[in-house]
Amino acid sequence: MQMREVDVELFATGRRSDVAVVDVRSAEEFAAGHVPGAVNVPLERVITDPGRYAGQELYVICQSGGRSAKAAEALTAAGARPVSVGGGTAGWISSGRPVDTGAR
Repeated sequence: MQMREVDVELFATGRRSDVAVVDVRSAEEFAAGHVPGAVNVPLERVITDPGRYAGQELYVICQSGGRSAKAAEALTAAGARPVSVGGGTAGWISSGRPVDTGAR
């Protein structure tokens, strides 16, 4: 199965509210600024237990798209339906969209 990816613009305009957004950056990166509504699950945790998301549809985001693509590959192999956000949080912020700070 092919990993799916969308750019920041498509994510922002087509994001479904019933689909979780998983930010795979470190807790420190996440606390510094993240997409509103995202939950922080560092890449290492996703890679070690991708099966916990089996059957789920979710968006995966990181800083620029590299870590989210790795996470999406592992999640796809485990039976989840992830969509990696290319451009990541950096693209989200540079496009002028709002960010939340602090842990979640």
